[in-house]
Amino acid sequence: MNQLYQSDQEVEALVQSFLQRTLDKSLWTHAAHLSTAIWHLKQYDIHEATCRMKSGIISYNLSVGGENTGTGGYHETMTLFWMDILHIFVNDNAGLSLKDTCNKLLNSSLGNKNLPFSFYTKEIILSPQARARAVAPDLLELTPAVVLQQQ
Repeated sequence: MNQLYQSDQEVEALVQSFLQRTLDKSLWTHAAHLSTAIWHLKQYDIHEATCRMKSGIISYNLSVGGENTGTGGYHETMTLFWMDILHIFVNDNAGLSLKDTCNKLLNSSLGNKNLPFSFYTKEIILSPQARARAVAPDLLELTPAVVLQQQ
């Protein structure tokens, strides 16, 4: 297994720099998004974690000069999709540390940035509507059983 993170503190530092809007834009990668979401899910219930991630991403995008529009920036459906996936994963791996949860996820097929395309057609997930509002998957139902089969 590839050890992206060496310690819980390393993940904590990433999250704190995201929350404080001091994280360099080049470091706000797919892995950073997922690790930050995992941290939130280990701190809060799914609803609180989701609200905090949504507002955090929107604010962070603005802080680095980005915009949140129908064609760029914050994506509602993607955010909710990943929060659901990660919630299932975190619950299924509840005994792992923060670092180990992040590393295990990022080394699994559930950490693949193309995973949404297993659940959504490109036309749906990449649409301005899906960016602005939550859209249900049109290819595969997002249930714990289905998600855990994707591993």
